[in-house]
Amino acid sequence: MSNSIERFTKRKNLKDTITILEKVEKSHVETFLNSDLDMQKVDAFFKETEQHYDISVSQEEAENFLLKFKKEFNDEKFNKLIGDCKNEVIKSIVTPFGLGKVVAAYDKVGGNVDTVHNVRQGIYATDNEAQKYEDRGDYNSDEYHKDKNYIDINKQYSSEKKSQGTIDYMTDKTIKQNEKHDLDHVVSAKEIHDDPGRVLAEIEGNKLANTQTNLKPTDRTINRSKKADSMKDFLVKKNERIKKLETLEMKETLSPKEEKELKKLQKLQEIDDKKALKADKEARAEQDKKINKQYYTSTKFAKNTVKTGLNEGAKMGMQQAIGLVMTEFFTAVFDEILDIYKNGFTNNFDDKKFFKVLEKRLMTIATRIKNKWKDAAIAFKDGFLSGFISNLVTTVINMFVTTGKRVVRIIREGLFSLFRAIKLLLFPPEDMSSEDAMHEAKKLIATGLIVALGVIIEEWVDTLIKGTAILEPFADTLTAIFVGTITGISITMVVYYIDKKRDDKKLLTNLIAQTDKAHYNIEQSTSII
Repeated sequence: MSNSIERFTKRKNLKDTITILEKVEKSHVETFLNSDLDMQKVDAFFKETEQHYDISVSQEEAENFLLKFKKEFNDEKFNKLIGDCKNEVIKSIVTPFGLGKVVAAYDKVGGNVDTVHNVRQGIYATDNEAQKYEDRGDYNSDEYHKDKNYIDINKQYSSEKKSQGTIDYMTDKTIKQNEKHDLDHVVSAKEIHDDPGRVLAEIEGNKLANTQTNLKPTDRTINRSKKADSMKDFLVKKNERIKKLETLEMKETLSPKEEKELKKLQKLQEIDDKKALKADKEARAEQDKKINKQYYTSTKFAKNTVKTGLNEGAKMGMQQAIGLVMTEFFTAVFDEILDIYKNGFTNNFDDKKFFKVLEKRLMTIATRIKNKWKDAAIAFKDGFLSGFISNLVTTVINMFVTTGKRVVRIIREGLFSLFRAIKLLLFPPEDMSSEDAMHEAKKLIATGLIVALGVIIEEWVDTLIKGTAILEPFADTLTAIFVGTITGISITMVVYYIDKKRDDKKLLTNLIAQTDKAHYNIEQSTSII
């Protein structure tokens, strides 16, 4: 896997290269192509070749060559596999499970931006919005029942009842002129007042409660039995109460209290549960539409989304940039340790003094890290953009379902790999074909999936280690090392498999092509001779 610096160098070299076509005049090419073939020179060339070179190859020589080629090819790939494995293990320990865990400490259930869905579950991203809900004030019935809209709609239904009768939305029966009715809040005014979504959107409760959809006429007995209950709760209680109806109806004599109860239960029995629930569903849909539109198009929501996106981008950018530098540092340290083990501490150094040699080795490490500053800048930029996008995606998801802290982290790490893959496909390096870009993108996506799986099993490993009293103080460090190592090795093996599968196929195709080309050249040479 070539890095961006190597690709940049290749592109630069390509730009500075002068091709033959740039130096050859068109007229010379046409003269050459139109010239006659000198068969005497051709025959002389092949005769001279036959005298100086033995082009015959025995089967044993061919087999030995192929075995040697296969061994060298496999050795080279194995050495590359070991090197990549080391780098990926270090990278995985340092970045997603080292620095990533530090960044994840600031993750919240439900993300960083308050959403209507989350606050209704009692989950707030900001203390400010939580405090606003606590300070909403107590429910005051007069604010809702003396509101102008409530009075106007009540007059409308009263007038309708006098002229032709009006329909009871609970029973679907006509309320006649001489029958008493109430104007019921389908979704109770108290429930609307105490709705965290309404408070978040900063909409006055009476404006949501007193609408044509939410104010419906019904029998007074039914309305006053419903009180401030939600429709579902009211219907459950109602169905439980009317079980007593049969017992009361079978009695020959009833007390005044029982007669009153009987009439109330008979009226409740007339309720059509399906129609009541349908009216409730329509009223809630209208209220939710108003709340969502008011909040999600507000300046407050936009500012919070951008602000938290910038914070997430900065955190992810720093994670990737610092992770790259630290990975390079540990890789350089291990390389120096390996060199010391193989060649001795002072080997290849003119000065044999310990501190002088140590200083030179440390300078070698520092130089390697310094040379990575451009890569670190690119890593920060990519991390920043993916962090900003992941915050936006998390916010959108939390409009419908609440995400856990670990899910937030999976989204962040997964989107980083996806972002890099899309970037590679849309803006491949100049010397990379679209086929190669697609191949590299597959590896990036596979890497993201493995990291996501690593994040999932991390909690299980962490719990397992913390269950051991001796290891509990080192649980976070051990978890990062263990999961990072497994993840790094898995990434390397999967990437190796993807590369090997492609290289083997490509090698076979090239061998076939070379064989066909060789046969063609031999046939052409024979025909010329």
